[in-house]
Amino acid sequence: MARKLDRVYIVDVEATCWKEKPPDTQISEIIQVGIVEFNLPSGSISSKVSHNIRPQYSKVSQFCTELTGITAAELEGEKNFSQVCDMIRERFPHLRNYTWTSYGDYDRKHFKKMSELHQIPYPLGRTHINIKNLFALKWGLEKEVGMRKALRILNKELVGQHHNALDDALNITAIFKACFMSKTVAKNGTIDDLEKLAQLKDKGIISEE
Repeated sequence: MARKLDRVYIVDVEATCWKEKPPDTQISEIIQVGIVEFNLPSGSISSKVSHNIRPQYSKVSQFCTELTGITAAELEGEKNFSQVCDMIRERFPHLRNYTWTSYGDYDRKHFKKMSELHQIPYPLGRTHINIKNLFALKWGLEKEVGMRKALRILNKELVGQHHNALDDALNITAIFKACFMSKTVAKNGTIDDLEKLAQLKDKGIISEE
């Protein structure tokens, strides 16, 4: 099925983490997801959602709480990953037909790993844009930069709390909008509109499952 190009979904996840390596028998799991539905014709956000997720194979460490603000107690009554994916599919029934983006490739890899772990269908679209890579190319940077630095380059303030999935998704949306809603000349040329996304696949910015 052809990709639909009237909207894009910006996704960010937070996961269980530790200051060093995970304890024995524990693995990193997604514990929060934020999704922003961005309408391309209007250049505006049409919907947004955030879900906390109860981990099943790990515990929220003190380091994780300090980083994300998420505590083990507040996740105890939440739905698990598989159930939250069902909720996402219900909220965005055509999500798999659309391109989605994240800042870096971590979110894509983690969603794929979690889907395989829970033996459920991958809930997101096949086409993914790595905004971290794209931003560096379009602004002619020597290397990729973190989300905060990208916002500083754009003279934009960080909205909300860093490492909160929805707040980060909203900040990534601002970076995405800067990349796609105006012409920007980078070292590798000019990108005019979303219909030219296929040209970016060869550069590794866009991946398809």
